[in-house]
Amino acid sequence: MKRVALVLSFGVWIGVFPAAAQTPKTGQWEPFEVSMSGSADFANAYVDGLPDGGKPFVVVTFTGTSGDAKGLSYAVPGFWDGGKVWKARFAAPVAGQWSYSASSTDPALQGVKGSFQCAKWSDGEKAANPTRHGFVRVVKSGPRAGRYFEYTDGTPFLWIGDTWWPWLKRGIPFTRAKQVIGDRSARGFTIGQVVFGANNATRLAGRDFATPDLEAIHDAERFIAYANSRGITLWTMPWWSANNLDKSAGAEKMRRWTRYVVHRLAAYNVIWNVGGEYNMYDYGGLGLEFWKDLGALMHREDPYAHAIGVHNTPPGWSAGEMGDSAQWSTGSVLHDEPWLDFNGSQVGHGKWRNELVPRIISLDYARKPAKPVVITEPWYEFAEGSAPAMDVRFAAWSAMLSGAAGHTYGGGHQWWADIPDPSLPPRKDSWPRPPLSADTLDFPGAVSMGFLAKFLKGMEWWKLEPHPELVLEYPQPLASAIAAQEYLVYARYGGQLKLDLRSSSESDRFRITWIDLVASKDARAGTINGGAIRTFHAPEDYPGNVEYKDWLLHVVRVN
Repeated sequence: MKRVALVLSFGVWIGVFPAAAQTPKTGQWEPFEVSMSGSADFANAYVDGLPDGGKPFVVVTFTGTSGDAKGLSYAVPGFWDGGKVWKARFAAPVAGQWSYSASSTDPALQGVKGSFQCAKWSDGEKAANPTRHGFVRVVKSGPRAGRYFEYTDGTPFLWIGDTWWPWLKRGIPFTRAKQVIGDRSARGFTIGQVVFGANNATRLAGRDFATPDLEAIHDAERFIAYANSRGITLWTMPWWSANNLDKSAGAEKMRRWTRYVVHRLAAYNVIWNVGGEYNMYDYGGLGLEFWKDLGALMHREDPYAHAIGVHNTPPGWSAGEMGDSAQWSTGSVLHDEPWLDFNGSQVGHGKWRNELVPRIISLDYARKPAKPVVITEPWYEFAEGSAPAMDVRFAAWSAMLSGAAGHTYGGGHQWWADIPDPSLPPRKDSWPRPPLSADTLDFPGAVSMGFLAKFLKGMEWWKLEPHPELVLEYPQPLASAIAAQEYLVYARYGGQLKLDLRSSSESDRFRITWIDLVASKDARAGTINGGAIRTFHAPEDYPGNVEYKDWLLHVVRVN
């Protein structure tokens, strides 16, 4: 009897038994791992087991045999995991009994069989960990189809991201990773942006891009699994673009690593990112068609059709200086690609770039067909006061009220995976750096992002639509509304503004709340009638307060 190891992420069930000796149990969308021992000898199992353009060495078919799963079937590519070990991971999308069977030219792998039972999560279990609602996808039906994300069970998903680009590199203590993940989870963040990269700081594919660093990969997967267990989805990429990538790695190695990453990670709660600092035309020497094909490849290799996006390079930014490569968003070049599920924008760093956020969101919001849009790299809060927290809030609130499906934050030690250590000298480079003696999890901008997340989750945010025309006599009108029911206005400079409530009637009663965004709390509340253009004054203003601050005005109908 063939032997097979069955593993569930985070120790739910683990063991090595004769196949089918007992039936393990798991929950929906939880990675279930089958580990098998092959007999074939390879000069390089990673390369030979995943030939360019060819089939994976082993494919495991998972078939539903009872319950909601009955009749469903998924062919899941396996992957090499060192020596003669081959694995496959599967996240059951529905409850019921599942069986599996392996197919391979290796007689030791061919016909490996087994089964497991998948159970539904309770509402309480989903509340404790939102990733139990399923994988993240774009809403495809309803009045706001294409405007936001949802989990597989239909629960709206608000993208609130933190930037963790190099956190999967070697040498980061898992205790520190857990601290950062736990902090962001508690604040309401839902996305961590990481590089599961063959190049750049992580170098998980080895320096020749052909010898995967399995010890580092296992640590990286531990990070991803823990983030998922705390309700955070990972937006992850196999490549960070670079000059001469066509020569240092080459197209074949890039395709192989991309497939390998999809095969390893597709059972986790992830969103795909084709590449970091993606120059739409010539960065890396690979050309636009190569990157388009790589995105299509990710889609084909993924049995679950995870959402796919791209991290662009903006104009005037290293790669953005090259050729005809000045894109502020993926929408200007890739919007019509069928594999691209949402548009992303990196505006880059500096105040003038940050000021472009609402314009970029509005341009992508107007594209057809509708696709969600997210600022995936705004001006980072590198050190406290740079960027100022008010500018962090401006980017976030102006994006959301202009129609974004979410927003990403970056800052402090988190964005570059610096470990606070008072014994180390200050780090010097081109970016502002906080002292290594400081922990930066509580930077004002991060606190403000946490407030934004919890505030929006307390309302039906996915029904809001941008309506800047409703704000009158204000220098920068930023508003979103559910007509005649609920309004949000970002008053960047405080002061006075007028809001058009004429879509409601004079008998409609509205509760108004001024929210102090510096203090992240309500400052003043009251009620008004609708049916007219109403005037509102921020609780603090010049000359009584000589330093202006930004405010949020919330107006909601109560009768």
